[in-house]
Amino acid sequence: MTGRIKVIRKITEVVEGRRQQTASAFYECWCDVQDLATSEKYTALQTELEETIVFKVRNCKKIEEIRLNLKEFYVEYKGTEFKIYSASPMVSDNRRVLLKCHSGA
Repeated sequence: MTGRIKVIRKITEVVEGRRQQTASAFYECWCDVQDLATSEKYTALQTELEETIVFKVRNCKKIEEIRLNLKEFYVEYKGTEFKIYSASPMVSDNRRVLLKCHSGA
């Protein structure tokens, strides 16, 4: 299934001694929405990551930045926020990256 995702960057700054978090759209792209493999699904259920989804996106400089700083980013898909816990290139196709996410960002 094809869809459109928006990657949001959360930045925490200290302003006048208080933490303030700002969120801004970092990247929007088309993706293929996939399900986890059987063994990955079993592991996700064991670690209580029930709402898990995989987005297959094209590799680019922005995706590389996301891969380097996973904690700063989350994905918005159809109005739902998903926290990115893994961003790994596909073994068979190096031009694609799998963003593995779970709800509860």
